[in-house]
Amino acid sequence: MATATAAGVDIAAREPVALAKPEGQWTIVLRRFRRHRLAVFSLALIAVIFLASLIAPLIAPFSRDGVNPALRFSPPLTPSVEAGKIHILGTDHVGRDTFTRLLYAARITLSVAVTVATLSTLIGMTVGALAGYYRGMIDEALMRILEFMSSIPTFPILLILASVLNQDPRLLPFPDFLVNIISGIMLIDAQKESRSVLVVILVITIFGWTGAARLMRGMVLSVRERDFIESARALGANNLWIIGRHVVPNAFPPLIVAYTLSLAEGLTTEVALSFLGLGITDPTPTWGNMLNFSTQFMLTHPWAPLIPGIPVVLSSLAFNFIGDGLRDALDPRLKM
Repeated sequence: MATATAAGVDIAAREPVALAKPEGQWTIVLRRFRRHRLAVFSLALIAVIFLASLIAPLIAPFSRDGVNPALRFSPPLTPSVEAGKIHILGTDHVGRDTFTRLLYAARITLSVAVTVATLSTLIGMTVGALAGYYRGMIDEALMRILEFMSSIPTFPILLILASVLNQDPRLLPFPDFLVNIISGIMLIDAQKESRSVLVVILVITIFGWTGAARLMRGMVLSVRERDFIESARALGANNLWIIGRHVVPNAFPPLIVAYTLSLAEGLTTEVALSFLGLGITDPTPTWGNMLNFSTQFMLTHPWAPLIPGIPVVLSSLAFNFIGDGLRDALDPRLKM
């Protein structure tokens, strides 16, 4: 009996034990990100705003530029007898439906922020990777350019460039296919409005890549001397392949965080330019120029600045909270 039991134990001991499948890197990142409740809520908020802006033609109760002078600065929930609809957020200074324009403005402002952040990050990533990997004269030349760009007082130069170029957007020969793409995405006029948006995107991008370049260069300098890079060189891999296959992926997590933070910076910069009347101008709706017009009448209509102002604040905070959540999720030193 004892012998049989011992034999049974011995047989059971020899049976292979099923090992749990290890979690992938991005599975761990997602699990850690979900624990940051404020970041998850912010991501949901941005998704709702994006979705509402994408389906604006379907849910907007009025046309974007429809004017009703008899209902100038109507308070929220004012009915329109002629249209048989309700102005959910009231009307603006010329009688246009504020809720409708807010939806179209979200589409334009957020599209500008995403485009600027994407272009700035790609340019900064390329410049930083080349400077950090090749070192020598290439590093010196690129870093001198970066230092020069960083030393310029950015916002005054942005104001000057935006003011000059927006006087006649045709000064910059944007290709027609690019103008048509912007027109289709943002639902704006394919000539003057699209070219004005492209001017703002270009002006903000010119000065928006330096932070990503500096971050990428630092990450590349910490990676380029590691053993797996030396092994790739010894196996005959060319420099561009090493940068794309090994260097950039290892520097990618901090760039993701920087990208989310640049979304907030791009949004607030566009809003500031449009608020000052030097960015995207009326009749193209953006949160910035809506805020500009509403503040002119805030003493008699105090609710008006809040309508475009609240989405600006919420979106900017949401992007920052998402970046904070991603930073915590991608940091291996934190135990979450």
